[in-house]
Amino acid sequence: MSQLSTIMIILLLDVFGFGAMLLLTLFLTKGSKRLSVIGWISLVFNISVFAAPLGIMKRVIKTKSVEFMPLSLSFFLTLNAIMWFFYGLLLNDYYIALPNTLGFLFGIIQMVLYLIYRNAKRNKLMKLQEPNSHEIIEIGEISRMEPSELNHISSGAVTEIATEDPNRREEGNGNPKNIMDSHSNM
Repeated sequence: MSQLSTIMIILLLDVFGFGAMLLLTLFLTKGSKRLSVIGWISLVFNISVFAAPLGIMKRVIKTKSVEFMPLSLSFFLTLNAIMWFFYGLLLNDYYIALPNTLGFLFGIIQMVLYLIYRNAKRNKLMKLQEPNSHEIIEIGEISRMEPSELNHISSGAVTEIATEDPNRREEGNGNPKNIMDSHSNM
C-alpha cells in the first residue's frame, strides 16, 4: 500500500469518520440519548481495539511462535484494561467498564499464549519441486524428519525452505545434503 493511500485512509476514518459521528450525534440526538449513543459508539471502538490481537493469537497458535506478539504489548494492554475497568466501575459507567473486562480477558489469554509458546521450536517446512514439473510439493516439517527421509527425497530439487525464524538461514542453495547436515546438528 502506498503512502498516499495510507494518508487517504487515515483522513477518511479519523477526520471524516469522527466528524460524521460528531455531527450526527450533535444534531440527531438530545440530552441523555446523546450520551447513550456516544457511549455505544465508544464501546464498539474499545472492543475492536481489544479484539484486534485475535488474529495474532491465531497465528501464534498456528505457527507455535510468539515473534509477532510481544509480551510487553500484551502486558500493558492488560494493565490498561484493568485501570480503565476500575475507573468505569467507580464512576458506574458501564460503557467504560464492560469493554475493558473483555480487554482484561484477551490480555490474560495473550500472556498465557506467550508463556506456552515462548520456547517452542519453530516449524520448518520443506517444499520440493519435482524435476521437469511446475508443481511444488510440501514434504513436512524438517525438525520431525529423520535423515533417512531426507535421503529419500534428495532426487527432487529443493526450491524453498520456509522457516518461521527469519534470523536462521539454511546453508547452501537448498541442497538436500546441506539440509540433512543442518538437521543432524539440531
